[in-house]
Amino acid sequence: MGVITDNLPFMLAGLWETAKLAVLAIVLSAVLGVLVGAMRSARSRLVRWPAIGYIQLIRSAPLIVFILYCYFVLSDLGFDLTPFWAGVVALGVFTSAYLAEIVHAGIASVPRGQWEAARACGLSQAITMRDVVLPQALRRMAPALVSEFIKLIKDTSLVSIIGVFEFFHRVEVTNSRLLTEPFAVLGFAAVCYFVLNYGLSRFARRLELRLDA
Repeated sequence: MGVITDNLPFMLAGLWETAKLAVLAIVLSAVLGVLVGAMRSARSRLVRWPAIGYIQLIRSAPLIVFILYCYFVLSDLGFDLTPFWAGVVALGVFTSAYLAEIVHAGIASVPRGQWEAARACGLSQAITMRDVVLPQALRRMAPALVSEFIKLIKDTSLVSIIGVFEFFHRVEVTNSRLLTEPFAVLGFAAVCYFVLNYGLSRFARRLELRLDA
């Protein structure tokens, strides 16, 4: 365990970087995912088709390629993003395409009678979506959303390719420098990822129960 305690501050600094990266990317992906998912469910083709194109375009590329694209291409286009923020954008936008399909499926699962009842009350389509349909859809899609967020947390390890010194990158550096206790170092990384993902799962479960109450 000495190798862990000796390098604990170094690795925990990376864990904090990973946590910030994940939280910001989750927020970005949730906002974009709900917006694009709602557009994907719209009746108008002018609204629906751009959302379908967005989803298909992003999902057709591997994440690691998308990370490199966001870092290098956006810089060439004049967006001066640090590696950290390029990682946030890449993870957030990439995950939003998958969340949009989950949101679309959740909206489709709401009985059509809910739409008709809201329309009979004089509510616009936008207000019906926001106040009637999405709250009900959220309960149905919560488990799938959590699964995507957990996947996003694990995917943060890929942003080291553009120079983000996140948790797993620091774990690799520690292991490569020592080469004496790989089981302990990698086991510590596995425990930390488990704690992050388990905490997110428990939070989501409590939120789901509160929504059902």
